[in-house]
Amino acid sequence: MAEAIVSFLLEKLGEHFIEGATAEAKFLFGVRDKVEDAKRELIMMRGFLKDADAKARGGDERVRIWVQEITDAAYDLDDVVATFVLKEEAAATKGMVMRFACLFKRPIELHKVGSKIDGISNRISKLNQSLQTYGVKMSGESSSNQRLKELRQTYAHVPNHDFVGFGKNIEELVEHLTDPASGVVSICGMGGLGKTTLAKEVYHRSQVKNHFDGFAWKYVSQQFQAREIWEGILFNLLSPSDNRRKEIKAMLNDEVVTKLHQVLQQKKCLVVLDDVWTIEAWDILKAAFSENTKILITTRIKDVAEHAKKERRGFVCEPQTLTDEESWELLEKKASYLQSIKTINPNNYEEMKKLGKDMLKHCGGLPLAVVVLGGLLSEKQTVDEWGTLHDNVKELINKGEERIDEQEYKGVFAVLGLSYDELPYQLKPCFLHLANFPEDYEINVKELCKLWTAEGFVLNDNEAHKCLMALVHRSMVQVGNRSSIVGRIKTCRMHDLMRDLSLEKARSENFLSLMNFQEAEGSGVSTQVMPTSKIRRLAVHSNKNIVSQLLSLTNNRDGCLRSLICFGPEEDLRYLGDLFKPLFNCFYMLRVLKFENISSFGRMRLFTKEIGRLIHLRFLSLRYYGEYQLPSSMANLRCLQTLDLRGDAVISKMVVDSMNIVFSKLDQLRHLYLPIFDVTFLDQLRLDNLKILETLVNFDTSYCKLDDLSMLTKLTKLRILTKKGLGEFKPAFNLQSLAIINYIDDPEESSEMDKVPSVDCLRIQKLKVNGPFVSRLQENILPPNLVKVTLENTYLKVDPMPILGKLSKLRILVLGSLSYYGKKIVCCKDDFSQLESLSLQRLGRLEEWRVEEGTLSKLCYLEINHCWGLKSYPHGLKNITTLKAIEIIEMSEGFKTSFDQKGGEEDCHHEIE
Repeated sequence: MAEAIVSFLLEKLGEHFIEGATAEAKFLFGVRDKVEDAKRELIMMRGFLKDADAKARGGDERVRIWVQEITDAAYDLDDVVATFVLKEEAAATKGMVMRFACLFKRPIELHKVGSKIDGISNRISKLNQSLQTYGVKMSGESSSNQRLKELRQTYAHVPNHDFVGFGKNIEELVEHLTDPASGVVSICGMGGLGKTTLAKEVYHRSQVKNHFDGFAWKYVSQQFQAREIWEGILFNLLSPSDNRRKEIKAMLNDEVVTKLHQVLQQKKCLVVLDDVWTIEAWDILKAAFSENTKILITTRIKDVAEHAKKERRGFVCEPQTLTDEESWELLEKKASYLQSIKTINPNNYEEMKKLGKDMLKHCGGLPLAVVVLGGLLSEKQTVDEWGTLHDNVKELINKGEERIDEQEYKGVFAVLGLSYDELPYQLKPCFLHLANFPEDYEINVKELCKLWTAEGFVLNDNEAHKCLMALVHRSMVQVGNRSSIVGRIKTCRMHDLMRDLSLEKARSENFLSLMNFQEAEGSGVSTQVMPTSKIRRLAVHSNKNIVSQLLSLTNNRDGCLRSLICFGPEEDLRYLGDLFKPLFNCFYMLRVLKFENISSFGRMRLFTKEIGRLIHLRFLSLRYYGEYQLPSSMANLRCLQTLDLRGDAVISKMVVDSMNIVFSKLDQLRHLYLPIFDVTFLDQLRLDNLKILETLVNFDTSYCKLDDLSMLTKLTKLRILTKKGLGEFKPAFNLQSLAIINYIDDPEESSEMDKVPSVDCLRIQKLKVNGPFVSRLQENILPPNLVKVTLENTYLKVDPMPILGKLSKLRILVLGSLSYYGKKIVCCKDDFSQLESLSLQRLGRLEEWRVEEGTLSKLCYLEINHCWGLKSYPHGLKNITTLKAIEIIEMSEGFKTSFDQKGGEEDCHHEIE
């Protein structure tokens, strides 16, 4: 890890400070020579750090301490230089009198900073001199530039079709799930065995899909909230509107249980509970399930499966690990080039097969370990490279067997650990950062990219996304949800074993401290770890009083904390106002501050003037907080890149004035998420100074000036709220994603054309319109290069398909609830030539859908949801050979019968990630 930290710092010093690539270089005047001296010491050391990191991971305690000391020195140098530059920059913006006063203090400040840098340089120099003592050698690996080139190549993510083995298990599971006599079906086995993958394979089998009327899938995990599970199942089964969701969330627990029980009694449903850890968890959750509900459980704990089986006449499936041949078959699929080598050079293939099968012995037949090994081998295409990796695996497995206690993890952890060791240095901090998140947490990809950018792991969000895809490519991160089956990844998550690995590495390398106050039993890796005296990043998972826990951290700390991310239910965060003032005073080096589920009970006390001390802050998220009056000191946060204030609040003139003062100074802000205000007056929020803003969410025309948008030339994503139309709105030239939310109560209140923007920007690729629009779409009203269109509550009275079908680049189309008020739609011949995903949702008046020959020629995914009036499945869809998935949700019996006759069983089967 030292290699990554030092390399990042040298890039920062070289590009931003020393070489004058930015205006910040001038603020180093007076300490430039001292920084250059420290930089030279680090450059001399960098070549040895790869070997040092390897020796530290290999168990050499002296080298591990040496690596930690150089890491701390690099962090300290970064903190000192960055703080000095920011203070110098702030002083340069002050008035003449203040600048004159600063001239008398500057020599003293320069002496203090210079002394600190000299001290750090001396520490680094002594560490350099001790290299030979520890036997650390210069690395012969490729340069960091070559590594960066490797990282920046595109990794194409292909949906996982690499399912191998478990044929008998699938037959048994399908049989018992469709057997009325079986109540609970469980898949039981060790971590990494592929229980969830097996459950998904069965879940999407056509026999299962045709047998049930409703489906729900929920992750449970060790640290679950029963209320969240019940709500999630209800949402899966009902697909409720936003208003209905709010009503459900307002229910008491008993009311939610009763409602779910009623829904499950009314129709035949399959509910999957993935990753159940305790009998107590099952006993709590089962209260909401009716007798006719079929439950599919995955669990590592056999007692859980047997307990559920006894209660509801169930069946327990215990998959075995892969055989040697199945493991090799899966490995071949992951290292797909092997088939070419088999044809071109059979001798090399046989040698690689021999090496591969020997390495596979250390995987224990676990699919996860095989997939990870395959990811490693996918980039090593010669016999020599396979031989080198083979030797490393054997060496690592011997050491692993000495350190790992649980028999089931022996060998597997060695392979997983090697997947970390083999990462380019740019990816290691990204992987370790994932240890911040709770078990089975669905991680928002866009937010994750912003966090990595704020931490300084990458230069921008695009580079962050490439890093994430590189981890996905190596099977170290799992894909969660997508915007559609062909869309970008929206969420990701980590397998338990990979999360354990991330936690273990983050602790051993002192990258992250985790305080987990959530009570759990049976954890594979303990997460109840109190931080050491010097921590850089802290994640807090709490079910208890988080305020007192965090207040204890503010005592006797050295202020070097860079990231604080807290997770906890809303009721635990209501008194955060008692925390923020000491927090802001103590941890003034913070780059990232993120709290989940902040309630409004602490209003008027959260944002205190002390927040202005956090001059390094780049990411600030305080979502669901009720008071938005910002102290003027927030204008000091000149480095802030992301500000997330989403939630509901009442706006006032004082709130707008405070925001205007702050926003006028935050010229580095790239992503701004505004709250949704209950507007009680008309005043203007000014955003025209945010020149490099890329994302603007909840821009409300009731209190924001549309003219400001023309000044935001870097804007790529915009979400507008309006109640009065957009008039002559001209989107920014670089705009790529536009959402228009017209929250007018009555669709007939205002004329149609008032609400139509001039969307002639050629770069717009994604368009979402929610609310009254026009009665009919016309040619040239939509941008020509749209890739995705979502319409909701638009009340279109004329079939929009003839216009939408002419968009030559359209790949994803969603006609959502009340988007169309007519009875018939027609997909005309040769239209929708590039469309891959089509969703029809809650079109209550739709009765007929005609699909002509030659249309939808590339359609892969089709969803028809709650279109009760639609009488039959279009005959024309039967001719589309590209269809991979069809989701039929809450449709009439007549439509289902028509689908069975025209759609065919195979069309309905697809594995969806």
